[in-house]
Amino acid sequence: MTNRLSKLSLLSRHIWLMLGMLLMFAVLFSMYVHTEKQLERAFLLRQGALLLADELRQSSDDLTRMVRTHVVTGDAIYRRHYQEILDIRDGRKPRPVRYDDVYWDLVLLDDRRARAMGPAIALLDLMRHHGFTEQEFSKLAQAKANSDALTRTEFAAMEIVNAEFEAGAREQSRAVAILMLHNGAYHRAKAGIMGPIAEFRSMVDQRTQAGVFAAERGTARMRIAFTLFCLVLAVMLWNTKRKLYSILGASVDQLHGLIARLGGGDGTAPIPVVDGVQDNVLGWLLETQINLARSDAERDAAQAKNQRLTQLYAALSQCNQAIVRCTGETELFTQICRAIVVHGGMKMAWIGLLDEQRQQIRPVASFGSGTDYLDGLELSLDQTLPWGFGPISRAFHQREPFWCQDFQHDPATAYWHERGARFGWAASAALPLHLDGAIIGFLNPYAGVTHAFDDDACQLLLEMAVDIDFALKNFAHEAQRKQADERIQYLAHFDALTGLPNRDQLHDRVQYAISLAQRSSESVALMFLDLDHFKNINDTLGHSVGDALLVKLAGRLRSALRDEDTVSRMGGDEFSFLLYGVDAQGAATVAQKLQDVINMPLQIGLHDLTVTASIGIALYPGDGADKETLFKNADAAMYRVKQEGRHGYRFFTAEMQLRSARNLQLISALRRALELEQFEVHYQPQVSLQDGRIVGAEALLRWTDGELGVVSPAEFIPLAEDSGLILPIGEWVLRHAARQAKAWMAQGQAPLVMAVNLSVVQFRHADLPSLVTRILDEEGLPPEYLELELTEGVAMHDPQGAISTMSNLHQRGVRMSIDDFGTGYSSLSHLKKFKIYKLKIDQSFVRDICTDPEDKVIVGAIIHMAKSLGLQTIAEGVETVGQLAYLREQGCDEMQGYYYSKPLAPDQFEAFVRRTSAVERASEMLSSHQ
Repeated sequence: MTNRLSKLSLLSRHIWLMLGMLLMFAVLFSMYVHTEKQLERAFLLRQGALLLADELRQSSDDLTRMVRTHVVTGDAIYRRHYQEILDIRDGRKPRPVRYDDVYWDLVLLDDRRARAMGPAIALLDLMRHHGFTEQEFSKLAQAKANSDALTRTEFAAMEIVNAEFEAGAREQSRAVAILMLHNGAYHRAKAGIMGPIAEFRSMVDQRTQAGVFAAERGTARMRIAFTLFCLVLAVMLWNTKRKLYSILGASVDQLHGLIARLGGGDGTAPIPVVDGVQDNVLGWLLETQINLARSDAERDAAQAKNQRLTQLYAALSQCNQAIVRCTGETELFTQICRAIVVHGGMKMAWIGLLDEQRQQIRPVASFGSGTDYLDGLELSLDQTLPWGFGPISRAFHQREPFWCQDFQHDPATAYWHERGARFGWAASAALPLHLDGAIIGFLNPYAGVTHAFDDDACQLLLEMAVDIDFALKNFAHEAQRKQADERIQYLAHFDALTGLPNRDQLHDRVQYAISLAQRSSESVALMFLDLDHFKNINDTLGHSVGDALLVKLAGRLRSALRDEDTVSRMGGDEFSFLLYGVDAQGAATVAQKLQDVINMPLQIGLHDLTVTASIGIALYPGDGADKETLFKNADAAMYRVKQEGRHGYRFFTAEMQLRSARNLQLISALRRALELEQFEVHYQPQVSLQDGRIVGAEALLRWTDGELGVVSPAEFIPLAEDSGLILPIGEWVLRHAARQAKAWMAQGQAPLVMAVNLSVVQFRHADLPSLVTRILDEEGLPPEYLELELTEGVAMHDPQGAISTMSNLHQRGVRMSIDDFGTGYSSLSHLKKFKIYKLKIDQSFVRDICTDPEDKVIVGAIIHMAKSLGLQTIAEGVETVGQLAYLREQGCDEMQGYYYSKPLAPDQFEAFVRRTSAVERASEMLSSHQ
């Protein structure tokens, strides 16, 4: 007892000493806070001054960005933003709260203002009341005045752009405005703003830096003194605490309450006794309490555990039933959260899904006490953030469940301790939910007691999470199946690229329109549209540019028609239009409207493209009483436009139907003729104008069908090119011409140059040089005796490609010549690069050279130009002595035509050559005798 009294006396002295130390602590703390506030005021004063200067500088930069953007784009929104910046700076509009950043941080893309608005006050007034010196404020006022002066130039630039000018003058005005905003005067004016601001900052730095340094030194001294005092106080508090616990083991009130509770028979609350200091008042209380509470605690713990497991089993059963019944994630998640709370005995449960892009968890379902806490909640997975270090973040990064057995004391839940205490959360868990092995969300149950998640409870909750994963997998597979079905249905009726109805849907709509028109005696117009030379865009710019063009064009076409009209993409660059209740006049108006829409330039990436189209029109019922006939006739009308030069529209006529039938018959007959080798090759002599010798022959294809009779090459050659038959036919002609030339040489005739025409399809085929070499090798004809004729238009269509192909053939020893020269648009820069040795003057110039002075000049110019380029010339279509004489006079090298001989069959050509050779030998003998 004496020992305990001495301890109490010593404790009393410690208490009075502590009271004195606490008083000194309060004084020192007040002094320390005062010095910290002085330092803070110094920093705030300096920072506020610099922020006002920065706001003036930034507003000037924002004005520059707005006016330049408005001048370049012409968008009126940037002019409104420009005026808004001026109004905020001059106090005509409210200032946004924390207006300390660039203007674009305050305005969203949809022109909304993300920050709240404060009172309207001019920036210069803010500066005036901030406490600047007169010299400092004069610098800011000077910068503000220079900025206001610069706005007059900027307003003038915007007025120039917004003035009404014709199209050509608009771009010139824009260029003038842009120059005004980038010239030297503008930049000097900007320097007139930034210079005073820089001087102001220097003056403020010099004035405020000393105050800041002084405040920092005083604060540092007080901080050291305060820290040392706190250390001394902490030691004394610790010593007093030890003394107190050595006697009582707890506070007097706590000790009194514990004794009263134990006396009343309540021994449930534990009595804390620190190891090593049991020799106190609480020592005997602890032993008594332990004996009383041991049996009750064990019994209660067993009952609570059994109850929790029973509830969790019931919740698991309810969850499995929900998995069987529910058809979607939202319904399932809601049912599971409800089952965990109602049947599982939890305080609250919620499920959140992962937003991978933002690395956040977004609640999607919840039930129980505290669900209000989840409204608008987005938990971060960034562990560097206070709200990103919780159970969910740890479970995500560790890839396993996280069990928080004591919610109010676990460091992982520190950010949410206050909320947990309000809602009664004592323990929680975060169980990952998976889909295809990846974490997509979390199941989060909250219990009302600590250590609620023992091994059995954890196992049940894990089983529940596995069942949810299984359900999510089934939902995902079902969603994929439905999406695939919807995609299949979409692709069955719509074009995948443009989203327009496809061919099948167009057929259905045409059939339906015809059935309506039959009952109401209305007319129906069906149009076929095909873009002209669209293949060139794909070949030169790539299919991605071509696809983008088709998408934009589809939107234009759709907007040009009525809502009840149908625009369909048939495939490639073909579109179709179904117009109900439209007659011929209306169809013509629509066709012209479509032409105008298509002709407008298209901006595709960096390319400005302009396209044209050919449109064919068929009308119900005049041009067909069923959809098949309408489709066929609209297609025929469209191809007539193609044949007549493209870029236009045509209505279907009976003559087109006959021509279409004739073309189909000819194509079928061409295939048969190729199989049966019904073609023939005739040869027209080519004669030297210097000595009259036969120096070559042009191979010309002839065709006589058993049913159709003689068919002109002018009729069947274009069809062969369109149908793709020109390649095997051209190879057949080339092989027979080479074989015939070799045969004549074997018979002892003087070697002749065999000229063979190439079509555009043949010339553009990548295998042409190899094909020519293979035929020459197989037929045994030296390459110098083969001349390939190419029309001028084909050569100039793709000059670089033509140069490459000609060079390849030239390296193989094959000669090239330009046929129909003068009818195309040859460039001399390209002509001199072509590996050719001869120009063939078109017969349209030769025909009238005896009567037409212009034709004389043209022919003479071609001959002299060819000589200057080192090329030979040959004139075709020579039929009179006058033509022959003029050509010889101009120095033309060769000729061919009916004056000398028409195209001949091989045996006739042989006889003709023999007669000509005999006459030449007789003439030579007569000349020698004379």
